[in-house]
Amino acid sequence: MGVLLSGISYRKSRRQAYFLLLCFYGCFALGVLYWTLYLLLFDTTPRVFYVSEFGWVASVIFLHILQATLSTPEERTFRCRRAWLAPAFGVPLLAFYCTYGDILSNLIWCGMMIELSYCAIRGLSYADTQTGAMRNMRWFHIGMLCFVYAEYLLWTAGCFWPDTSPASPTFWCDLLLTFAILGLLPATRRAVEA
Repeated sequence: MGVLLSGISYRKSRRQAYFLLLCFYGCFALGVLYWTLYLLLFDTTPRVFYVSEFGWVASVIFLHILQATLSTPEERTFRCRRAWLAPAFGVPLLAFYCTYGDILSNLIWCGMMIELSYCAIRGLSYADTQTGAMRNMRWFHIGMLCFVYAEYLLWTAGCFWPDTSPASPTFWCDLLLTFAILGLLPATRRAVEA
């Protein structure tokens, strides 16, 4: 759905932000497609760095490029102590996740989430100092933080409840992540209007 809606938005406006969002949704969808097919064919999830993770890593890279594209040079150089909450929160989670899974994969994922959340917190702090349309960027940064939070929540729930049935908290965290991902489109629209 995100691929379709961001594709329509890109076709109408030809704005680079929508193209990057389209790439994010497309790579994420390809990763989910491979994961689902693997699960259906082999009735298990892979324990090593697998193909679907390449799609998901690529999607987060496109999301970070979108974040950099929408930010101004002033925002990128804005000093904000609150942004250090990202590594203060992410590094202990990285240590925790490494006890449950592949160290390389966790280093890559947590590193990307720390970077996304660092930039989002800095951008949110900068947007609060702005007026008018530039203040709309805060919605994009809030959307990014929701995405990162939902990812962390899903990974943490997956450590304690690996079952994915609707009775499991992991299922509901996955649903929350889906809503956070879909929420990036309206958040990007608000930022593009700035």
